[in-house]
Amino acid sequence: MDIVWSSILALISSVAFSIIANVPRRALTGSAITGLVAWIVYYSLNTNSIGLAIPNFAAGIVIGVLGTYLARKIKIPVTMIFIGSLISLVPGGMAFTTIQNVSNTLDLIQGLLNTLIVAMSLSLGIGSASIFNKWLYR
Repeated sequence: MDIVWSSILALISSVAFSIIANVPRRALTGSAITGLVAWIVYYSLNTNSIGLAIPNFAAGIVIGVLGTYLARKIKIPVTMIFIGSLISLVPGGMAFTTIQNVSNTLDLIQGLLNTLIVAMSLSLGIGSASIFNKWLYR
């Protein structure tokens, strides 16, 4: 039941952030679908406790591949899909908690490394998917 509730919240956050970021109305569905599928992949892999990097990398690949496919289908720039679909995966809360731990050096370093791992995994996943998409749509 937890995956259903968190998936609904991921869907709502994808649509809401897309609206706040002034994404065109016809891109909202693509952003919501991509954000939902990426969250399900992330949540499924993260519950098996295989670390931070692999679930975020896999979710980044899903965002890159599915987002590009839907952007081509809807005929909009792919960044319009990426904007909303990334919001539930961005390590903003983790970065905020890290900054709060400035007084404890060990927690600060660990938080910084975890935040960097998540951010780099997402960007590497989207970058890898971009390479795959260029090869696929050639």
